[in-house]
Amino acid sequence: MRQSNVDLAVLAPDGRVMHSFDAFQRFSVRPGESLAQYTARELKRGLGLLDLADVPARNNPLSLPDLDGKKGIRIFVTLKDDRMRAYRAPIVEVVPLSTADWQLLKYPQQPRQLQARDLHKWLSQVYPPGIMERTDPQTKKVYAIASTEGTLSLTPAEGTGTMRQAILSGQVQFRDEGSDGFSYQGDLQIVLTYPIDKQQPSSLRGVFEGVYPRRDRFQNRNRQVPLEAVFESIPEKQDPLR
Repeated sequence: MRQSNVDLAVLAPDGRVMHSFDAFQRFSVRPGESLAQYTARELKRGLGLLDLADVPARNNPLSLPDLDGKKGIRIFVTLKDDRMRAYRAPIVEVVPLSTADWQLLKYPQQPRQLQARDLHKWLSQVYPPGIMERTDPQTKKVYAIASTEGTLSLTPAEGTGTMRQAILSGQVQFRDEGSDGFSYQGDLQIVLTYPIDKQQPSSLRGVFEGVYPRRDRFQNRNRQVPLEAVFESIPEKQDPLR
């Protein structure tokens, strides 16, 4: 029986693997059993090995990751693969930015150019999720994004009231740590908002829309899978005791 490339595991609180199973079993153990029924049965089997009698019921509301009061950027990345719809659930990353990082995006009195490599700290988080990432064939370590290249334009735009705006736009090309020249690219569009009396932006929102080439081993060709990222700034939170 062929093993798929995804396993599911039930862990005890101390990290011990209590039960694991092939997430995409090719052949059902029970006639007529669906993948969902198989998964539910195996999870129930694993949960039965845990002592959950003393675990109180808890309500864990969904919350987005933040930076514990620090200012930075939150990135939502989605791979819009029609074959693997699970990849449509966004990966969420947060990146703290220093005053020097924000200074790169100071308000443009006139249109000026920026290099994508100067914004690598947060642009490098635009990568595909899970097993769609590329890995080193020897170590199996996931390749990090090694470079973000492209010339971007930062242009003043019409503001409202006491705020003014600018548009950051251009094409960005990404290369990972692999030695085969692999790359992917897309278009970046960012709206920056500034107080009328400040040079640094108070907020940032925007999108990246590109394609990620994925090798189809069965059809011996590359598929161009849409890759999308959404950016939003995380404001700094002041300590109320100060």
